[in-house]
Amino acid sequence: MQKPHRAPASAMLRHGLTSEVLSDRAVATTIDAAMLVHQQLGVAHVSATYLGALAIELATRDLTFHRDATFSVLYRKKVVGSYRADLLVADRLLVSVVADRSLTPEHKTETIRGLAAGGVDVGLVFNFGLPELFFSRIL
Repeated sequence: MQKPHRAPASAMLRHGLTSEVLSDRAVATTIDAAMLVHQQLGVAHVSATYLGALAIELATRDLTFHRDATFSVLYRKKVVGSYRADLLVADRLLVSVVADRSLTPEHKTETIRGLAAGGVDVGLVFNFGLPELFFSRIL
């Protein structure tokens, strides 16, 4: 069996991730998986392709996740809308996948909406559309 790819801690720390965040297995493993997907596929694909590859990587790493997880948006205990997340990892990490020229404030805002709708504490937005994988952690 092939040993899983492990991104160097220095690469993760360069993205502003502290050792406390990296100690969370779901976050660290998801970042590691995304780095491998980016390394293997490069920048020539649409976001759905990266999402599919990321799901395969997470499955090989024994993390539970749900694709297209949908959360109800409530107002006064009534459903008034919904939010669909690309991935919900370990029932506590919301993951958004984009393949764009930049990671915009709108991408981050959309993930914040998902955190609020799903009652989730942490989110990751990955942009696979650049030569180097770029991502943002949303709390």
